[in-house]
Amino acid sequence: MLATEIRNLFQEIWHEPVNFIGFCSSTLFDEPLKIPSNHMTRFHRTAKRMRLDIGNFLKQLLPSFCNFLAISADGVVGTNSEANKSFEIENKKSLSFLLIPKLENLQIHSFTIDIHTYTTQVDDILGPGTNHIPEDVKAILYFCNEPLCPPDIGYTLMQYFPESVLVGGFVDNLICPQKCLNDSGGQSDPSLLCIAFSGARLRVASVLIEEHINSKEEVEANIRKLKNCKLPEEQSFAFMFTCIGRGFHHYGVSNVESAVFRQFFPKTPLVGFFGTGEVGFTHLPSEGNVCENGKVDNNRTLPKLYHTYTTIICLLSVV
Repeated sequence: MLATEIRNLFQEIWHEPVNFIGFCSSTLFDEPLKIPSNHMTRFHRTAKRMRLDIGNFLKQLLPSFCNFLAISADGVVGTNSEANKSFEIENKKSLSFLLIPKLENLQIHSFTIDIHTYTTQVDDILGPGTNHIPEDVKAILYFCNEPLCPPDIGYTLMQYFPESVLVGGFVDNLICPQKCLNDSGGQSDPSLLCIAFSGARLRVASVLIEEHINSKEEVEANIRKLKNCKLPEEQSFAFMFTCIGRGFHHYGVSNVESAVFRQFFPKTPLVGFFGTGEVGFTHLPSEGNVCENGKVDNNRTLPKLYHTYTTIICLLSVV
């Protein structure tokens, strides 16, 4: 049973997570999990199974102080618990997640935006001193469940955080903590979830695999650029956000891009999803578009952010 498999996996966790970043398939999100009872009963047929949605089930398995951030999408990218093999799972119930403990040189902050009212709330959300978001943000994950999300929101984020890399995509659902949902007041629930990473020793690189790339050799050439940034493999984790039209439908076989990533980064966890539009740009520190402290050059021309039929891979390393 899937719920039992997930519960057993959490029992193997050896550190206490303070951040959970998860990706589940929409087929898993849409159907409540059957949770077996932990209590014995004299009569087998009277034993009851609880039904919980995947978000509430996962939150029950995590410490109460753990920041729970998740989305659902058409498919999932994940890495096994040994961190030695990655998978692209399409059209199946699936779940992948990254559990991050407290790290001295890494800070993670999340915030949500209602895309329908953001022009009146952006200063309250992103202004100096608000939401405890530091100014030295180096990477932002951008997950939106509205296909008509105004594109200038991404550029606004880059203007507020000019030294950051912005990556993500369009998803089916945000699985937010309850505190991020509006209970009353006539406001709509947020449709954009952002996760900001900062830290003096955090380094970030990203690469965009463009629509026309359709062979393993071309993928290798792109991911080799990430490898050439020379970020320490064992102190890194990575995100992969790809179009539902890529994967098996694009290459004729599964796991092409994730397998190439694993070829170059055999010890780095990779998680992500198959979505309906990608957000991001190529950012390669080794090619001179960052300052000596590893930040993006804030004098750059703003890049093209929004794409279709592409893959964006972002590597984060605490050095």
